[in-house]
Amino acid sequence: MFCAEKDSYGSLVRALALTGLTLTPHGRLVSDDIAAMRNKSIYLLLACVCGSVAAVLASEWLKAQGNQNTTNMVEIFVTSAMIDVGEKISAEKIALERWPEDKVPEGASNKLAEVNGKYAQQRLFDGEPIMPAKLMDENWSSVPNGWKAVDMDASELGITSSLQPGDRVDIVGFFEKGEFIPRSGSQTVFMGIRVFSIDGNTSRRPDDKGGKPARFIQLLIPEKDKDAWSYAKELADIELHRASDQDHTLENGSNEAASKFIALIENHRKVEEQEAERLRLEETRLADVAEPNEVEEKVEGFTMFKIVGGRMLEYWIVSGKLPVLIGEVGAKDAEPQKPMKSTLPVRITEDDDYQRLNGENSPFYNSPANE
Repeated sequence: MFCAEKDSYGSLVRALALTGLTLTPHGRLVSDDIAAMRNKSIYLLLACVCGSVAAVLASEWLKAQGNQNTTNMVEIFVTSAMIDVGEKISAEKIALERWPEDKVPEGASNKLAEVNGKYAQQRLFDGEPIMPAKLMDENWSSVPNGWKAVDMDASELGITSSLQPGDRVDIVGFFEKGEFIPRSGSQTVFMGIRVFSIDGNTSRRPDDKGGKPARFIQLLIPEKDKDAWSYAKELADIELHRASDQDHTLENGSNEAASKFIALIENHRKVEEQEAERLRLEETRLADVAEPNEVEEKVEGFTMFKIVGGRMLEYWIVSGKLPVLIGEVGAKDAEPQKPMKSTLPVRITEDDDYQRLNGENSPFYNSPANE
């Protein structure tokens, strides 16, 4: 019976199609023209929606193209993978990339000769613009020209395996006031100095590998700053502090902190020398005030005694000069005379000294009448 009904429904639809009518699923009879109009309306609505969307997308695309046309694009070298400290720059790890000109970092390079075959002076991350200032000509497996590797005992510094060759450290010393240091306290001697080797190893370890505390360490300092290192080793207790990757080397090749440290010592030395000179001049001035300005000349001579009226007179006899009374015994008020510097009109020779001092010609002779 079901098959008979189905055949009857199909026959009905075909019969209506011949008359220009269509039976809807809801059982309504509509003409073919009305059904066609409905279908066209749906298609027209869909076309309008698609056209609007296309117009909006086209407008945005044209706007983006306009913005791109107003910005100049340039090519620069960037890293295509991370490059570690001391690693050689190779073609496999760099690539030319187009950047907006106003977004290019200052110092970025697009010249292969400036980057090819160089070594990374610091860690370069993936996609980072390559700058020649961050590169070096020689690898740190050997000490670069103009630098010096200095040793220090690291056993008491507590340096762990996290510190590796190529890392930067600050060297800080605790000083006591003295001949070279104006005041006690901490003083930064070097800033951002590279670690050259740890326990003799100049290669960096993989980050996931640990290790024991270091026993000794080598640091790279500029040749010009070896005096600063000597002062620090001699006068201070040294500590190492982890530092940023910033370079503190001045144009003259000296470390910024070491240059200030040496200037501090030199200035203190000048102040100490000036103070010592001032004290010396003050002592000289006080000595001049305390002592007579005129220093008596030391001459060779001899003493002679003469008894006159119960008094004993002592004379100082110098060849070529008048006798000088220098002492007297028997008179309470007698005062010694100062030596006189006047000379005799005629020089007395040693041959006639005896004759000159005897008889009436002697300056010590007194006649009985005078007594």
